[in-house]
Amino acid sequence: MIGQSIQKWDALDKARGAFLYPSDLHCDRCVHLKVLRAGRAHARILSIDTVAAQNAPGVLRVLTHADIPGLNSFGLITADQPVLCHDRVRFSGDAVALVVAESEQEAREACRLIHVDYEDLPAILEAREALAPDAPRIGQNGNLCHQVDLGFGDVETALAESEHVVRLTYSTGRQEHAFLEPEAGIAYRDDRQRIAIICGGQNPFADQKQIAAILGVPVEQIYVSHPPMGGAFGGKEDLNVQAHLALAVQATGRAARYVYEREESIGYSVKRHRFEVDVEVGCDATGKLTGFRASLLADTGAYMTLGPAVLVLAAEHASGPYRFQASRIQGQVVHTNTGNASAFRGFGNPQVILGIEQAMDALAAKCGLDPVDFRVRNLLRGGDRAAAGHIVRNDVTLPRLIEAARKGPLLSALSEERPQPDPDGKLRATGFAFVWQGFGLGAGAEPGSSVTLRRDKNGHFWLDCSSADLGEGNLSAFQQIAASGLGCDPHDIRLDIGTTDNTNSWSTNASRSVVVTGNAVAQAAKQLAARIEAGESGALEEKAHFAPLFPEKLTLGAPHVGYSYGIQAVRIALDTATANVTVEEVETWLDAGTVINPDGVTGQIEGGLAQGLGFALSEDLVQREGRVLNNRFSSYILPTIRDVPTDVRVHLINHPDASNPLGARGIAEVGLTPAAAAIANALARCLGHRFEQFPIKPEAILPVMEKALS
Repeated sequence: MIGQSIQKWDALDKARGAFLYPSDLHCDRCVHLKVLRAGRAHARILSIDTVAAQNAPGVLRVLTHADIPGLNSFGLITADQPVLCHDRVRFSGDAVALVVAESEQEAREACRLIHVDYEDLPAILEAREALAPDAPRIGQNGNLCHQVDLGFGDVETALAESEHVVRLTYSTGRQEHAFLEPEAGIAYRDDRQRIAIICGGQNPFADQKQIAAILGVPVEQIYVSHPPMGGAFGGKEDLNVQAHLALAVQATGRAARYVYEREESIGYSVKRHRFEVDVEVGCDATGKLTGFRASLLADTGAYMTLGPAVLVLAAEHASGPYRFQASRIQGQVVHTNTGNASAFRGFGNPQVILGIEQAMDALAAKCGLDPVDFRVRNLLRGGDRAAAGHIVRNDVTLPRLIEAARKGPLLSALSEERPQPDPDGKLRATGFAFVWQGFGLGAGAEPGSSVTLRRDKNGHFWLDCSSADLGEGNLSAFQQIAASGLGCDPHDIRLDIGTTDNTNSWSTNASRSVVVTGNAVAQAAKQLAARIEAGESGALEEKAHFAPLFPEKLTLGAPHVGYSYGIQAVRIALDTATANVTVEEVETWLDAGTVINPDGVTGQIEGGLAQGLGFALSEDLVQREGRVLNNRFSSYILPTIRDVPTDVRVHLINHPDASNPLGARGIAEVGLTPAAAAIANALARCLGHRFEQFPIKPEAILPVMEKALS
């Protein structure tokens, strides 16, 4: 069953519109919630008057910080974000009060009746401002959230003695996850009198722990279920509706429902981190890389969320899959009043690959070398030291991808390309980028996954694990892995998944699901099959745990146990009249290790590409005084079907990864990560210019284009 493109377990129900997502769920006599948001970047709360709201029609309760029985804070690394603010608000989306009413409209109207007196405070709206000595203090421990300093050797000497040096400085935008289904869920008392929360999320056990602390109850009194949802991309790792739903049930004894409006989701949920990046890369006269230096500054917003982890992964990957004589990678992530940033597909790597991959093209040009040849002579090999300082233990498999990529129509014609306006008034050019993307949670952070496989008394097989399905097809892959070990059809594996009553397989994130949880499934299937083959009858059960073995640890979260490798080439058309960029063709060559479901892998690469196009060319949240101005899909410019090229070719050239028995590699992010770098390189071939702000919008391209064509 491994290696076949089977139909996903939920495909038919989704195709005919019968599938129930969290936002489709309702309960009898459920109450509805609305949260009063701060609406300002930074202020002291002087008073909160809820009397009028409490007396409004249909209102059952208006809750403030005084009504929280346990810990009034939450967070995945540090519990620093208040559930309901009591003394200060630190970004416009901070929750100040919670209205519980009979209808959504009544809750909305009552929110307008709450009066809060604020004393506005100076706000930090740019990352650099956070480091100023006289900057207002935002975080619990100051404005510096986390920092890293990685590398080896004497980078100053290496760069000083280089024949060629390229330095690039640029910044990236705040990208919205834009999942089709917003944050949503229901909650109620179950038949065991637990508070049950059914919602979109990525780790039910992490949610359970935080919610129990907020309510001041043992974790056993909280049940969390994450049913398959309409997308997440990292944006549903942090608590969203969960705590407010639980508080409403505890306060009223009634079931509750809460679905974010789109403006609420875009305006106040977590985003991709904004980065400011400065990279310096050198090589000798023969094109051999010498020194690499990078300075990274990331904006995590008012609260920590996963800011330190994003910074660490970015620092680990900033140098690309290349070999240097010396390196220095320094990074800081800071607090501002601009709104929370957290996990987003790619997890810091899309922001930094822009530097190294543009520099590789620029250095190749200085050396008079083909940009592919230049990269080839500088690739890491197994046993080499990466720029972050760790030894790459397993093969870097890019050479086998290069061999195939060079035969493709895009890279094969690259050396002959001389961009000139075509008869339709468009400049066309090809760009490409190499990519490596670590999978799993990194050294010191990866707990591994446990699963249970059982055969019930009727002979049916069941997979029991807490993994959530975000829409990426991980559960179908688990079915295939289990079926391969048990010798049955994948659809004979029934699913019992996504809850705190299941075996703890930890989070669905970090491209870890098929690798880490999948290997636990394979081991459990092997154990169960052995008992069946031995003739045991009746109900049987086998539990297995898999955790990768890390040979070393640079810092918490780095390095990763293994990497996925890819090459992405794009063909762009730059309209010389409007300065709009259209991506017309894309080719991706990917080493996905042992592929469980080829169609599933291809779908992930295509979907990631679409998000990468947005990151490169259009998507950025516009703020004024900390408030998001483009909080609708009509004003936040997402790529549509018209923007994604019809000619997208994905080539899988697979080499089993040595880090795990299945030989799998995580691939959920690697399709997105290189897209912006490839487009930037294509634009540089068109215009001879490197842009300093991403996304690259027509208004930035126009003056450069006019100068280049004059």
